[in-house]
Amino acid sequence: MSSIRIPTSFNIDLEFDIPEFHRRFFAWIIDYGIIYIYLRVAQRLLLAFLSGPGGMAYYDAVAIAWEIAGIPVLFYFLSSEIWMNGQSLGKKAMRIRVVNMNGGKPSLGQFIIRWLLRPVDFLMTLCLGGLLSVVFSKYSQRLGDLAAGTILIATNAKAGLEETVFMETAQDYVPQFPQVMRLSDRDLNTVRSLLERAKGSDNFHIAATAAEKIKTVLKIETSLPPFEFLETLLKDYNYISVQ
Repeated sequence: MSSIRIPTSFNIDLEFDIPEFHRRFFAWIIDYGIIYIYLRVAQRLLLAFLSGPGGMAYYDAVAIAWEIAGIPVLFYFLSSEIWMNGQSLGKKAMRIRVVNMNGGKPSLGQFIIRWLLRPVDFLMTLCLGGLLSVVFSKYSQRLGDLAAGTILIATNAKAGLEETVFMETAQDYVPQFPQVMRLSDRDLNTVRSLLERAKGSDNFHIAATAAEKIKTVLKIETSLPPFEFLETLLKDYNYISVQ
């Protein structure tokens, strides 16, 4: 399995595993298998309802049944990836996920862009658009990913990826570093990705480098160890942002 290294705003490279082609292909097969089964079942049920006693003509019922059943299919990939943190059922089965270029959950706009370009990647180009883009792009991205700023990664890497920068904090929590609000959501997503990756690989250097960079940018002086400092920053951000 190959990997990619993506530079972050903290001058630290994030490393992600690129899923092998067969995993992407089988995820695609699973998803479209699910869609096919759904269409067959939904069409039969709708047809029985529409063309039953006192219903419409058979051929009219067939056309309407396919139209109604096809609406959920149109939004299958968009809705599943939004609700399942970058995964469809096929992607989940094959342990692959869509993430943004910081390793975090893509925004709603990013999900919509890659979904809108799906016909260009597959239907309109007979899959050649997506295939050639994956082969020749730097990070194995299809056209929709290139436009949206997303990548497809394997989720069996050592470090786990969280959905967003948000985490629960106690109501009586007292923030230590209010300067954290000077960081953008993108920066905080990067911090979380770096922290999770550092923990997963037991890599103290990643955490230490990120911590020192942030201390310099935010002019923070603290004796907290790197891991604890980064975790505190995320908690502070979550607490302050909901006040």
